Amino acid sequence: MEPGSVENLSIVYQSRDFLVVNKHWDVRIDSKMWRETLTLQKQLRHRFPELADPDTYYGFRFCHQLDFSTSGALCVALNKAAAGSAYKCFKERRVTKAYLALVRPGSGIHPGEPDDHQLCYWQEQHRGSGPHHVHRGHPGL
Repeated sequence: MEPGSVENLSIVYQSRDFLVVNKHWDVRIDSKMWRETLTLQKQLRHRFPELADPDTYYGFRFCHQLDFSTSGALCVALNKAAAGSAYKCFKERRVTKAYLALVRPGSGIHPGEPDDHQLCYWQEQHRGSGPHHVHRGHPGL
């Protein structure tokens, strides 16, 4: 994936209630700080200025967070009712987030293991106790 820019926002899914985007790595979701040159908030405002809601602090209702260095699907509610529905699903733990990480040879993540690609899979549940190691294998890449 190429580095993020204001123009290259990838849309995974769109309905009248939700927008799911592929957040780039090393891009913050939102920020009010002047030194943040690129955020998902700015990408959304550039691509969908008509969807920005002035009644919200950042202009968009982000249903969950992804860390700065994490890329992946991020859900944005497009109205107050959809945001409430998403919040309820997260609160009642009816939503899970799964993370898939490819670790390159020599990364030091799993010292002493064979020097080939490692496939790691973590599953994190909202408000859970953090990432849980579920499976590690050697894919035929």
